Amino acid sequence: MDTIPPLEEAHVLAWLQQHPDFFAKHPERLSAATPDPGKVLSLEAGQLQHLRRQNDQLREKLDAILDRLVRNEEIYRAFHAIQTRMIMATAPWSIIALATQEPEHLFHIQRVTVSLSTQEPALVGLFRNPPPESLEERLFILEHPLLVQTLGEGCAPIIRVGREGKHRPLYFGQQAHTVRSEVLVPLYAPEDEANPRRRLIGSLNLGGETPNRFLPSDATDLLQDLANVFSLCLVRMVHIGGTGIA
Repeated sequence: MDTIPPLEEAHVLAWLQQHPDFFAKHPERLSAATPDPGKVLSLEAGQLQHLRRQNDQLREKLDAILDRLVRNEEIYRAFHAIQTRMIMATAPWSIIALATQEPEHLFHIQRVTVSLSTQEPALVGLFRNPPPESLEERLFILEHPLLVQTLGEGCAPIIRVGREGKHRPLYFGQQAHTVRSEVLVPLYAPEDEANPRRRLIGSLNLGGETPNRFLPSDATDLLQDLANVFSLCLVRMVHIGGTGIA
């Protein structure tokens, strides 16, 4: 029985060159030989499409980075403005208003308050006069052991989410039921000749109404800077003798 010898690729190409109208006469053979009929596939076109996708992704990432930079600049300027006004303030209750109401309004925080330790009678004495009505339940005087228990001995803010937040009414008063996540920023008196070691004097408390308003992964550098300036302003008022007038 006769057998057909195997065809070499060169033979096929030579035959097609001699019969250029083969695929025109048999279009079904062309569609079976190409994976996507009607399209011309090339390595260059695929590479170009890939580069365009990469370019679009890079542009989106760059836009997101620029948006974050603009937002961070706005946040920095807002914090700087609050700190400047604190330094210029001449009355204790005015400093409390700046430390609590301003961040609350600017950054849409549910509740911001201040806690002071009972071991700081000079600081507590700055607020012997009743607060203005707008500042009620903005300042809480807490037992020092409770502050230490909650804040620890470190200077980093404590972020608590959901049910982790113990003693919330002591830090947020009647607004505690609206708080679902919080940042408690320790307040430390600066070191000086009379106090060679810094001491915990209280906390700046920020409460969010949703569990994801404050998360452990959040950056807190600006909050710590704000708390440091706030502490310095309070201690300075003790030294110059604050009047307690708003």
